[in-house]
Order: sequence, then structure tokens, then C-alpha cells
Amino acid sequence: MYKLVSIQEHLKWQEILDALDIQDIYYTTQYFLSALKLDPGEAYLFYFQCADGEVAYPFIKRTVNEAMPHCFDIATPFGYGGPVLNIRSDSASLVEKFRKEFTEFCRKEQIIAEFIRFHPSRQNAEFFKGSMQLLPLYETYSINLKKWHSLSVMENNSSSEVDFRKLGTVRHMFEFLVLYYSNARRREEADSYYFFTNDYFEALVSTLGPNLHLFGAYIEEKLVSACYVLAMGKTIHFHLEGNLPEGHTHQADRELLAKVAEWGVENYYEEFHLGGSLDSDLGDAKREIANMSPSTFFIGKCIHEQQLYDRFISLDDEDIIRRYRNI
Repeated sequence: MYKLVSIQEHLKWQEILDALDIQDIYYTTQYFLSALKLDPGEAYLFYFQCADGEVAYPFIKRTVNEAMPHCFDIATPFGYGGPVLNIRSDSASLVEKFRKEFTEFCRKEQIIAEFIRFHPSRQNAEFFKGSMQLLPLYETYSINLKKWHSLSVMENNSSSEVDFRKLGTVRHMFEFLVLYYSNARRREEADSYYFFTNDYFEALVSTLGPNLHLFGAYIEEKLVSACYVLAMGKTIHFHLEGNLPEGHTHQADRELLAKVAEWGVENYYEEFHLGGSLDSDLGDAKREIANMSPSTFFIGKCIHEQQLYDRFISLDDEDIIRRYRNI
């Protein structure tokens, strides 16, 4: 059996997350409220249970055609997500029953396709190898903060010219945006989808409140590198960053990661998920600072109605990767 919980039913949604002990910012209604600025649609949590266990799967349902009758696709928001399993007995049986029920739900609701940004830290893509196409993108990196030794990292990268600060998420938002838009313009291969507008950042700040943090690096009182991170439960997630060229020159972006990790240790977090990066320099920095084995980021693709998909969506694998790859 299943329940479909809308984002307006905040308490019911949170009760399901609590029952499955999901303390992950990407699964909360708060995060989905900000994500709806990027992917307009309706947000739902599909909750399935049977003798083999439970599955919680939040997603955004989006209209794909203008004329009636409407058809839809579903996607997980920018970031990481996908179904979370609470396995009581047999994982393969749970996944099979869940996918059968969910496929029938999609058929009834005229949902013709789904796209999932799976969660590397949870490695939940592995359960769905047999039920959908998985597109591997890149490795993501993490720091085990309980084993973090900041001193050696700081000595290797430290620059006396750079001053690091924890900033106000509201007060310094527009300073951050100067760096973010500078980055986006320099990245020639960046898809226009990832050129986020001000209203997204305003929603991020207003909905996430104390779970959102901003860190910055200054040279002579000029902000040259900054990043927003998301924090909930035991985990910090690197979310978005911005850099000026001098930030790269002084390796301020690299040392900023170490400063966030240091803050995480001081505040009793256990993991800092750095993610991956299309920026090769930042990707190198994340790989160098990580002290856990990397995890692969997968996009899941499942077409439920091929003819309607070809008519209204028609994305090939390369297009899907570009659209759902994260930054």
C-alpha cells in the first residue's frame, strides 16, 4: 500500500521522514519549497510499505504539455535524493514491489517519465539497477569529520593574505551573487538551467533558515570566494559556490573547504559531503581534501510511456545528463 503526501501536508511529510530516521536536508519540505523555484510543479512524498519494508520517495511532478489532457514527468530537485529504503527482510523483493506499485501510480496519473538524481552518500542507486537506466556522471567526495585533521591541510594551503569568515546568509547574499554570476559567465559549458536567478537564493534563505550557512574568503576586504552549505542531522552538504579569479590564484576556494570542515568539527557534525564539480580546479580541491572513498553520482531514467515521451520530452542521454547533472 502507499500514501501520497503533498508538500502542503508538512507534518505528515515530516512524520514519515522521522519514522524512517531520514535527517537529510534534501528530503525536507523546506528544501523542496526552494527547489520549486527552479522546477515549478507540485511536490509530493510517495510512501510505500509492505512486509519487506518501507520506501520514501519525494519528487516534483511537472506538466510537460499545454493542451488537455495533461501529461507529466517527475524529477528529484537540484541536489541529491531518490527513494530511501527501510529494509525489513529482502531488499530485492521490496524494490520489485515498490516499483510495481509506483509504475501503476504513474500510469494512472499520466506520468510518462521520471528522472532521479540519486544520493551518492546513501548509494541508493544500487538498488534500482534492474528497474531503470542508470547514468553514471562523476565521483563525489566526502570528509569524515571525526577523522579530520585540519592542521596539515591548512599548513599546505594557508595564505596569510586571505581572511576567512562565517557570513550572514541574508546580509551577504548579494555579495555572494556577484561571485556566483561571475563564475557562471566564465563557465562556457554551463547550461542556462544552472544560471539561478535571485528569487531562488531568496527562497533558499527564507525556507532553510538555520540549516543554511555561508562562508567567505576575503583579500584586502574584498570577497573573492564564498560558498553556501546545507546542514542537518550529522551531515553538511556543499551546495553552491562563487569565485573571482584572484580566489583561484590564492587557492582561497580550496582553503575555504577546510575552514568549513573545521567549523563542522567544532559544531559536532560527522560528515561534510563535498560533492563533485564541473570546475576541474574545485574538483581537484575536493578530491585532495577528502578522507573517505568517493561515491558515484548517478542519474536514473525511467520512461513509462515511450510514444508520449518522444512527443513531449524527447531527451537523449546526453541531454538528460546536461539537464540533471547538478553543477
